[in-house]
This record gives sequence, C-alpha cells and structure tokens, in this order.
Amino acid sequence: MIKHWTLSVLMFMTLAPVFAQTEDNEESYYNLWNPQPGATMVVFADKAYIRTEPSLQGSIADSLTPGTTVTAIQQTGRNIVVKGITAPWLKISYNREGKAKEGYVWLGLLALGRYTTENTDIIYGLERGYTVDDFFRYNLRVKAIDANLRVLDMKEKAIDGESSASTEGKLLGDLGLENTKNILRIYFSGDACGLPTNYYYFGWTGTNFLELPGKMSVGDAGAYYHSETLLFPKEAGGQPGKIIRLTEDEEVGEDGETVAKKTYSREVYLWDGRQAVKQ
Repeated sequence: MIKHWTLSVLMFMTLAPVFAQTEDNEESYYNLWNPQPGATMVVFADKAYIRTEPSLQGSIADSLTPGTTVTAIQQTGRNIVVKGITAPWLKISYNREGKAKEGYVWLGLLALGRYTTENTDIIYGLERGYTVDDFFRYNLRVKAIDANLRVLDMKEKAIDGESSASTEGKLLGDLGLENTKNILRIYFSGDACGLPTNYYYFGWTGTNFLELPGKMSVGDAGAYYHSETLLFPKEAGGQPGKIIRLTEDEEVGEDGETVAKKTYSREVYLWDGRQAVKQ
C-alpha cells in the first residue's frame, strides 16, 4: 500500500512540479506577459514542460530549457496559480532538432523580457509570489544565458507585487559604473493613481550580476507626488564612483491645484566595483 502511495505521489510531482496550484474559474487575456500571436518568447524556468492540451492533466510531450525561443500562437485555457503566480496557458510552436512542433505551456514558465549583450541573453521573470505582513510580493529573478543555452549566472530579488500591472526592461550600457559592462533596468508599474512604479537595477560584469540601488515614483492627481531619479557616473550631474538618488516630494493644497509643499533630498551610494554602500 505504501509502495503504491509513493508511486502516486511521484507521478503527481512529475505531472505538476510546483509547490501548489489552483484553477481560476475565469479566462484571462490580460497579464504581465501579454503575449501577441506571432511574438517570439523565451523559456525562463529551469525546465518548461510542453503539454498536449492546456491543462495540468495534459500529457507531457516535451520539455524545454532556459533561453529556448518559442513562438506564441494563442493564449488559451483558464488561469492557474502556480507558486503564487497567476497565469493562463499559451499555445506555442518551436523547433526541436530541425522539426517544427506545437504544444501548450503555462505562461508563467516564460520570460517577461529578453535583452542581448555581447552574445549573451539577459532574461527576467517571476520565480514565485507570496504574502508577507499582508503585502503581496514577487521574487524577481534575472538570468544570463550564453549562445549554447548555458546559464552563466542568476540573481533574485523580492519586489512589490501589489503594483505589478505592467513591466518592461531595458539595457542602459555601463553608464560609467566601474566593473560593469551593462546595466539592466526593470520596471513594474501599477498603472493607476496611488500605485507606484518601481525600477530595479542590476549590473552585468560579463560573468555575473550585481544588485544596484533602485528608484520609484508614485502620485495621486490633486493630492501628492513622489519622484526619484538615479544618477550614474556618466550622466549629467553624476560623479565618478558614486550612484546618486535625488528625491522630490510635492503636496497639493485643498483646492487640488496649488502646491502646498515641495521638498528635495539627496542620497549618495559609494560604488567599490562590487556593491553600492550608502554614504
């Protein structure tokens, strides 16, 4: 009896290698990935199972590794929640050993963005979602993948999940920051008044990631505004060996128009080539 029970558990783990999953009753066509038919997307997860139908009950037909490119055909099926991340299924096409194939993949296994620098793909995605002290959080993960689909490095950071209606990344160059070849900036926005837009920065040395200070902005029309600016060494106002954060806060009077109060502040981080230390 124990042998049969163990076998059943192992079979379940093979079919759904996740912490937990639930199925949403509604189909959703808007999400952070927002895949468009014909769009090229990239596998983010350590292993992405390709299924014969858009369901965890679908047979596993294949598995793909990080960095593998796929083409979106159509978002389909109901949302499921895996490791705290809600996303639907996506029908995809891809090539395997020169042969064209199709199947279904859970959207949360694909990257939110891919950017190329010196034959290395920098991709980012969500590792899991969870609640801490009544606040929803995501674990954001970035990966560097070479031309042979080998993962060179990865780094993970806990981020605000409450204001994550949209996201986008961008490579900024080294901006004069010592020991970096490029800087990846990723933003997540709530896309609404009172919900912040958060910017997360990662330096890329050519072999590994370095976490950098971030910035955020938030405002509510006719009430208040908070804005942060990061200055790197090569930018106007920047200084060698430093990352400077400028903050502007504005409060609006009762009439909703007159500026009642405006304040400015400045923070300086010293950069030693590996980490930023607040001065």
